[in-house]
Amino acid sequence: MVHINNFYTLKLIYYAHFHSIIKHGIIFWSTSSNSRKIFTLHKKIVTLMAGAQPRTSCRSLFKQLEILPVPCHKVLLLINLIINNHEIFQTNSSTYSINTRNKHHFRRPNANLSYFQKSTFNAGIKIFHSLPPRVTILKNDNAKLKASLKKYLHIQSFYSVDELFTCKDVSQFYFCEMLVVFCTVNLYIYVFHILLSL
Repeated sequence: MVHINNFYTLKLIYYAHFHSIIKHGIIFWSTSSNSRKIFTLHKKIVTLMAGAQPRTSCRSLFKQLEILPVPCHKVLLLINLIINNHEIFQTNSSTYSINTRNKHHFRRPNANLSYFQKSTFNAGIKIFHSLPPRVTILKNDNAKLKASLKKYLHIQSFYSVDELFTCKDVSQFYFCEMLVVFCTVNLYIYVFHILLSL
């Protein structure tokens, strides 16, 4: 692949020969013990495409090439599955009459069997609840949700689904910081106008 200079051609080869294969049935085989080998192969392919050294960290390469890592593909396809079949799931508000902040969340059925807890639908609901509110709020608009989720996954480039569960959405902190700066600047302008009017 290194001798192909055209990046567009490299991406076409990637999507035709590798992406289509890993995407097929990923929500079912991604819990397999072989999924780690496939992700390692995925990282090698991305390293070759970028022309980087073998020991280079691939997280930045995934972002640079705008390719989702294998775990992010799983997240994307699971969320698509949940959203496309949302009518079969109950929400918390349909089960309980109490008005809570999570009333619009999908309800996960209680079950002690680990087989059920690891099921595709259960995992999809858990992942959906772990996404930032700016993504989940779009659950009634498939196109916008998918675009927002893809953008979020490209920025984060998770190496495992567990990283998604522990990730704090940094954009919320940036928004709060920008709000504080905006309010402070407006306060200074207000005080300045008062001083000028004296």
